[in-house]
Amino acid sequence: MEISNPHDAFFKEIFSRKENAVDFICSTLPEDLKNNLDLSSLELDNNSYIDEELKENFSDIVYNCLYRGKSRIKISLLFEHKSYVVNYPHLQILRYMLKIWQTNIKQKEGLVPIIPIVFYHGKERWLLRELSSYFEGIDEILRRFLPGFDYLLTDLSGYSDEDLKERIFLNLSLRIFCLLMKNIFDEEKLKGHLGEFLEVGKIYYEEEKGLRFLEGVIRYIYNSTEIKPEEVIEIAKRISARGGEVAMTTAVRLRDEGLQQGLQQGLQQGLQQGIYSKATETAKSMFRKGFSLEIIAEITGLPEEDLKRLINEKD
Repeated sequence: MEISNPHDAFFKEIFSRKENAVDFICSTLPEDLKNNLDLSSLELDNNSYIDEELKENFSDIVYNCLYRGKSRIKISLLFEHKSYVVNYPHLQILRYMLKIWQTNIKQKEGLVPIIPIVFYHGKERWLLRELSSYFEGIDEILRRFLPGFDYLLTDLSGYSDEDLKERIFLNLSLRIFCLLMKNIFDEEKLKGHLGEFLEVGKIYYEEEKGLRFLEGVIRYIYNSTEIKPEEVIEIAKRISARGGEVAMTTAVRLRDEGLQQGLQQGLQQGLQQGIYSKATETAKSMFRKGFSLEIIAEITGLPEEDLKRLINEKD
């Protein structure tokens, strides 16, 4: 999976950590299922079972686990990264499960039961339905010819911010992750409440792993919103002195790494092809992101005078 999708990257970063996966499972799975899982046996499966068709909508994190102390199962976290409700999700999930079972067969293993969990953070509510409900005129006689399986759903739109801050999860990183994911498409709200959300992890930022998590948070905000790095730095400084240092260092690194490569290429292409309106908009976009003229010039190799003209050019 390419890191070009910051939602995917942040999801993988969080759920690749076993402690977050355990907290998520304990907080969201039905009791009868959870009570039969040996979570001490939980082990990350480094394979992805997403094929070319499925990756249009999903990415996955898979864990192996013992059920009732002896049966091996897979727990698959399927992240719906386009952030809208999928039509006929059962068909896509079934395709995914078949991919895992085909792998079992190729490796001459027994077929492994799969618990699919869809993680969704779009604005529209996801309606959890049975597969048979998509068929008109179905009765019990015909129903037995349909594949029957369930999937679990975590729809962040169904939780309040207060639930996510205080009541659902134990891990501070998981709380903040869900708060950001839930509100990432409402930039005005996110900007207004960002300090409140980051405050949840105030104690966590005193640890090295907490500071590494904060770096991932800043990277996610930087690549997913138009919130200026300077604003995030100021918020982080108010919460934690060390957090403020990490925020500043991360913002500088992001600029220096040139993670806005698409913007840079657009600027060069615009100048080369004489598409001044496109080049102007790109330069302004980079400037709004907090890039200085000096850094833009250094990365692109374009004269600062040209950049000044583009940025100051009237729309």
